[in-house]
Amino acid sequence: MEPDVVAALACPHDGAALFEDARVLGCPNGHRFDLARQGYATLLPGRPAHGGDTPAMLDRRQRVHEAGLLAELHAAVVEAARAGDGARERADPQRDGTSGHGRPPGIVCEVGAGPGTYLAAVLEALPDRAGLAVDVAKAAARRAARCHPRASAVVADVWAGLPLHAGSVAVLLDVFAPRNAAEFARIVAPGGTLVVVTPEPRHLAELRAHFGMLDVPAGKGERVAAELTPHFLTRAVNRIDTTTLVPPGLTLDLATMGPSGHHLEPDTAGALAAAAPGQPLEVTLAATVTRFERRHAR
Repeated sequence: MEPDVVAALACPHDGAALFEDARVLGCPNGHRFDLARQGYATLLPGRPAHGGDTPAMLDRRQRVHEAGLLAELHAAVVEAARAGDGARERADPQRDGTSGHGRPPGIVCEVGAGPGTYLAAVLEALPDRAGLAVDVAKAAARRAARCHPRASAVVADVWAGLPLHAGSVAVLLDVFAPRNAAEFARIVAPGGTLVVVTPEPRHLAELRAHFGMLDVPAGKGERVAAELTPHFLTRAVNRIDTTTLVPPGLTLDLATMGPSGHHLEPDTAGALAAAAPGQPLEVTLAATVTRFERRHAR
């Protein structure tokens, strides 16, 4: 694993610092975690409540990303992550608790990373940072550990507590993934960046109508911002609303690579595949990319 990542990691059982020795992560209190052949470690204090994305769902995500269908969203995430890496916004420190200095030291971390596509793009844009992909699925960590030369991966559950030291993360990415505001506030350093992507109700509307996917609740972005406001300042909001032409072979992949994929039984998925459009379909991509800054202690 990257040394900077190992330094950021904490034992999931007692919070002690971890060290790497002969492909094992250990803590001074005797807890040991083997590194898998692919380079990831499982850092769970117990059994997670949810198994995460299946290998088939991860395959779909990979095909969609590799086809460039979400290129505009990728660019927006990278732009938000890069913003402030030099001089920060010169806010009034008496008003909002910011210092106006550059971004603090720390790693780049993506929660719910899947194959680590967004993490890899951000690491490419931030060459002085090491990255960590966090996902509850071993199949995801297995892929994400190899998403970039400076990337590492762990299996962890955002709801059970992230195995990271307080203030160890300079840039945290949450792209269509679960959010734990208290944990995010704990691990992101004061002045650090949190990038959150939430879908808008129009997102993939054509696929929702065709396949009967889950709806996106109205006002989701506003609720997410309200959850984070006690700990984070909103620095920039980028609303993406565009269309992309999806080849017939990728319509089902795009529809079921996310949460809707968990709600399809195998026989239903087969029926949907048979009913997939035979022609390219113009699909709406609507999401909000919000850049937050971790508040400084008063």
